[in-house]
Amino acid sequence: MLSFLHSLLARLEKHKYYLAYPMLGALLFFQTSLQAQSSKIDSLTTSYAQTKSPITAIILAKEWITANPDSSQYYLNKVNQDSLEKKWAYEFKLAKSDLLQKKQLYDSAVTILTSLLKDLGESPQYILEANTNDRIGSIYLQLREKGQALSYFEEAINIRIEHNLTEELPKSYYGLGNIEFRDQKHVKAISNYKKGIINIDSTGQVSLLANLNYMMGNSYNFLRKTDSAVYHFQNAKKIYEDIGASQSIFLVSQELANALIIQNKYSEAIPILERNLDIISDFNSWQYYNRTYRLLVDAYEGAGDFRKALFYMKNKYDTAIKVLTNNKTQSVAKITEDFRTTKGLDEAEEQAFFATQKAKTLGIVVAILIVLMLISYLLFNRAIQKKKLESLQAMVLGEENERKRVAKDLHDGIGVLLTSVKLRLSNFQDKVEAKEDFKNSLEQIDNACTEVRRISHNMVPASLTKLGLQEAILDLLDNVRASTDILIEEALDYKEGAYDESKEVLIYRVVQELINNSLKYAAPKKVSVSISKSKQDYLLTYKDDGKGFEKSKVKFGLGLRSIASRVDILKGKFTYESTPGEGAIFNITIPHYG
Repeated sequence: MLSFLHSLLARLEKHKYYLAYPMLGALLFFQTSLQAQSSKIDSLTTSYAQTKSPITAIILAKEWITANPDSSQYYLNKVNQDSLEKKWAYEFKLAKSDLLQKKQLYDSAVTILTSLLKDLGESPQYILEANTNDRIGSIYLQLREKGQALSYFEEAINIRIEHNLTEELPKSYYGLGNIEFRDQKHVKAISNYKKGIINIDSTGQVSLLANLNYMMGNSYNFLRKTDSAVYHFQNAKKIYEDIGASQSIFLVSQELANALIIQNKYSEAIPILERNLDIISDFNSWQYYNRTYRLLVDAYEGAGDFRKALFYMKNKYDTAIKVLTNNKTQSVAKITEDFRTTKGLDEAEEQAFFATQKAKTLGIVVAILIVLMLISYLLFNRAIQKKKLESLQAMVLGEENERKRVAKDLHDGIGVLLTSVKLRLSNFQDKVEAKEDFKNSLEQIDNACTEVRRISHNMVPASLTKLGLQEAILDLLDNVRASTDILIEEALDYKEGAYDESKEVLIYRVVQELINNSLKYAAPKKVSVSISKSKQDYLLTYKDDGKGFEKSKVKFGLGLRSIASRVDILKGKFTYESTPGEGAIFNITIPHYG
């Protein structure tokens, strides 16, 4: 679970999806003193140098996994597995699987753990068997293979119930809750977290109790039940403080402050966030700074202290720009700040005091300051939006390049290989006795070839490169007609070459995503697509008569986000309207200066 949440944070933070922070509650950074840890490792190292004990090597390997994987691997390599008794043979496999997860070799880690399950089947140790199922479930959860993860978590629960291991049950309910959380089924997630809390009856499980409360708070936050979220965040915070888990205290404080801001309790949120600023340097994470500043901006804006809000906005943008450009240049905000130093204000007030038109002068000074603050805000906002667009553009172009690479590998590699296999097998047709089975096998190879071609075509449609955007869209619509009973209407008035190839790819992906969303969610009987020229713009209109949705309740999921991202790169405008039962209409305006 630890490595799963680490990678999730990295992906979501990359795109500023702050929902990554709630998931950090399960990271379990329960820290001991660094000095004590170092002393322990030194003592173990000295002991191993004297005894060459394989047990000491395994313990050292486990100690080094997080801080220095290479050292961990070194000590595992020193262990002769054949000389180990069963208990330490199991510990060796657990340490090896943890190290493989740290290196993101998840399939290898699963292989080690499944072999451990096989060993345990011969000499049952039910607690270890259940825990091993939990570990495998956590890996599959990280790999987004929900079905596999669920089966292992449920097996862990069955083992614990069958053998009356009630003290272990909260671990499984925690895993099940995280599956539902990952799937955005927060009501079910809360139900599992509650079961976990109810079944905790040991003082040795306080860290798990804290995390169950933390994740319940996050689920309630998603459901907009902030009173319940605050209650559980406060419970988690108190436990973290009792056990001295400093990073977990920091993270739960962030979410507690966020929930208080949603409740308009700005005066309670501000001191929590400013305390976090005092300790944030301990964690060496610019993402932590970035979010803390963002929350402070929201809190001070809500409290009406716009000078403080602008101060933290400057810090937030400075941090983001510094990271994005990887250059420690002076922030644009600093230049603006020079015009409103304390000294400057004092001089202005002194002159105004002795001036004959005191009221008028002060009014002008205040007006100038307000204008400067607004200009500063707009400059910061413009700079960050520019960096965001550049980052988004690089990401989308990288995605298209990867599509091309994978499509080529599928077509030229696997496609050719399957065709070659079929031709070779055909030579043996007269020599095989089970002719019907042989024929079925050849048909399956044919189906595989067709599927490879279909996937390759979907990733990089040849018609787009050869015939242009309009023909590629028509080809896409023909495929929908051929595979469904949906009535398709099109009215495409596009002048080929109006946009360069990279922009045409983006427009094609937008249409493709709109169609995919309709097929997946709307169950329409009729779809219409039109492209028309209006002054200097092209207008893309997409309609379906499907289920529709309430705009106020719809989640801005990956489909709509993907469309909006591409429209942003095209510098266009994206709007949509929908009513339940009456379908949906999407309007996209794309500027053209040709």
